[in-house]
Amino acid sequence: MPPPPPPSGFTFTFSPNLSAYNVTVGDLLEVRRPHVPLLKHLATGALVFSHDDHILLIQRAPDDSMPLKWEIPGGACDVEDETVLHGLARELWEESGLLMIHAVELVSKDVFLTRRGRTVEKMTFEAEVQTPSTSERPVVTLDPQEHVRFLWATEEECRAGKAIWDGEKVTIDFTTKDQHRVIMTGFKIRRERKQL
Repeated sequence: MPPPPPPSGFTFTFSPNLSAYNVTVGDLLEVRRPHVPLLKHLATGALVFSHDDHILLIQRAPDDSMPLKWEIPGGACDVEDETVLHGLARELWEESGLLMIHAVELVSKDVFLTRRGRTVEKMTFEAEVQTPSTSERPVVTLDPQEHVRFLWATEEECRAGKAIWDGEKVTIDFTTKDQHRVIMTGFKIRRERKQL
């Protein structure tokens, strides 16, 4: 289980083009409702890449919804979150034990209906996290109630839905087609940014 949040709270920087998300959940809902009727909930997702261009994927617990499927860290924003970006940092911390140090960019914005019929807008961001060194991958700590294992996957492995992790062949069955699409978009954006 991840340690308690930092006593001073979550502190991070963000790219200037993300200032629209450095607002409260209530303020962003008010701005988005004219564009998304019935919108009452916001969620975030974090695309975390390692120094060697692998992405962090986490596998859902067997007794949770969508059992044993793979996803990126993320979840619902709470009205108690200082800002939407703080909600991103909190969810990333709770699901992986990783401390966000910089929100890089918005990768995707998707609207979906929950099983209870709630309209949710999910914003997925690329996030940089604290690492032991620039040549090491971040240390991941899972909450076993929510996720049972993690892996660092390449773009090719995500595309194929198969990876080798700790010498084991792993089938990467994503939670949804949208989750897979967002991950592949994240790789594309990152690749294009490196070519500039």
